[in-house]
Amino acid sequence: MAAKVERLVNLTVALLEARQPMTLAEIRRRTRYYTQGDPESSRRMFERDKDDLRRLGVPVETREVAFGDDLGYVIDRGAYELADVDLTAEEVAALSLAVQLTGTEGAHLALAKLAARAPDPAELATSPTTRVSLAPDPVDAVADAVVSRTPLSFPYRTAGGETARRTVDPYAVVQRRGAWYLVGRDHDRDAVRAFRLDRFVGRARDAGPPAAYVVPDGFDPAAHVSGPEVARVDVEVAVRPAARWTVELHGGVDTGRTRDGQPVLRLRGLDPVRDRSWLLGLGDDVEVLAPPELRDAVMTALRELAGQEA
Repeated sequence: MAAKVERLVNLTVALLEARQPMTLAEIRRRTRYYTQGDPESSRRMFERDKDDLRRLGVPVETREVAFGDDLGYVIDRGAYELADVDLTAEEVAALSLAVQLTGTEGAHLALAKLAARAPDPAELATSPTTRVSLAPDPVDAVADAVVSRTPLSFPYRTAGGETARRTVDPYAVVQRRGAWYLVGRDHDRDAVRAFRLDRFVGRARDAGPPAAYVVPDGFDPAAHVSGPEVARVDVEVAVRPAARWTVELHGGVDTGRTRDGQPVLRLRGLDPVRDRSWLLGLGDDVEVLAPPELRDAVMTALRELAGQEA
């Protein structure tokens, strides 16, 4: 299930970054997916992924390319990005305080645009205040580097607490037991290594031009972040409409049954430790029905959360 989610995320990133419609051949080169088996099988996999993205609300468009008979694919950013947001003056004031604390230039500009749309005149706080230092989020830089094949340099904290700068050819981003990893060739060690994104301790910067390297054929990023095998389980959940797309994104399939009027979906091969976190995040929009051990664990965690909020 995680492999499909990663594939959909990377396909979305590639199509968003495309300056012009990408053919399937270009998508294969850019993402390293849809190359397994015979061409027809890989095309069918791509068509399924494309349909899944559209069903989830991602506006994947099919267009003719300038040369040749192939079709191109692209995501319309205007249709994909967040719709207009209307805020009250009180909500703008609360956001203004958050912006003053973080002090990011982009946040100031975004807040000014939102404040201009408020129904009542909204003044932005300009008095100096204590700022909270936020660690730069490496996700965007890493995703861009994976797509464009650009080497990255970043300060990294090891499991032992030591910090050193690493220079890496980013091959892929994968998830393992709730943590996201950058997998790529470490220049200093001349070997493939995996780096947890939450251990980046500073800004990731380009360390070379785009298209500076080639990902080896048949490269399997998951093999470089594998740990002890976890006994996976099939899970059944009753889902409210607000959470259905999330469950389907994780591989949920409708069983045709219902529970208290809500459809029951089945997810195969979940990690009962890692996947419990996103199930908990859906709150009462999802009820775990089976297996009993996971249901009990989720119910216990929800009761503990409710007790903390009381």
